[in-house]
Amino acid sequence: MPATRPTVQRALAALVTAAVATGTAALTAPAVAHADPARCASTFNLFIPGTWETNEHADPSVPAGILKPIANTITATHGDRAEVYTLPYMARAFDNGKTYADSKSDARTKAAKLLTDIASKCTRTKFTITGYSQGADAAGDLASDIGNGKGPIPPDRVLAVGLLADPGSGTEGEAVVGPRAAGTGIADPRPQGMGQLSGRVASICYTGKDLYCSIQKGTSPLLGSLGSI
Repeated sequence: MPATRPTVQRALAALVTAAVATGTAALTAPAVAHADPARCASTFNLFIPGTWETNEHADPSVPAGILKPIANTITATHGDRAEVYTLPYMARAFDNGKTYADSKSDARTKAAKLLTDIASKCTRTKFTITGYSQGADAAGDLASDIGNGKGPIPPDRVLAVGLLADPGSGTEGEAVVGPRAAGTGIADPRPQGMGQLSGRVASICYTGKDLYCSIQKGTSPLLGSLGSI
């Protein structure tokens, strides 16, 4: 029987929360010289919502969309030791004069700048990155860049990456959680793989229901070609 959406949400929540617990535990050791400012959390947890779940003017302190329960779980479990940030970005697809590519690029650019700024200010903070749908598309690309040494932060600062309904699913180095979806993501797997983040990137697909992360392009050539574009 295909996994239900609440089931995949719970699975992803468990994975991300476990990673956060590892990071917060590691940073409760006695303070060292030149410690980070008091406002720096043990972990910085970036959430990138899916299409139409947020906008450029949203409050980043307010979780949104499908990923909201996961963000709330982290806050409830770890309090101010784990900072939760929901990325405000276009989150559009071919509406209001903006294309999906415009929107995804907006997410990647803003996420990369944010991670750079936090990593520079908080040198001991570890990171998790979680994305849904279009947000997973951007988060997965960001993870691939980081894993291959081209990202805004080094791979050893990343505890885990969670991708739900990722259009780039099937990327080498990701760990599939739950039933393995047929086919690949509609946008095609990322050619460089996850590099040094291999094994730290969890991909979950709502099997049998979500073509964004499980399409067989040979049997759906029109959708497949559109997704590749």
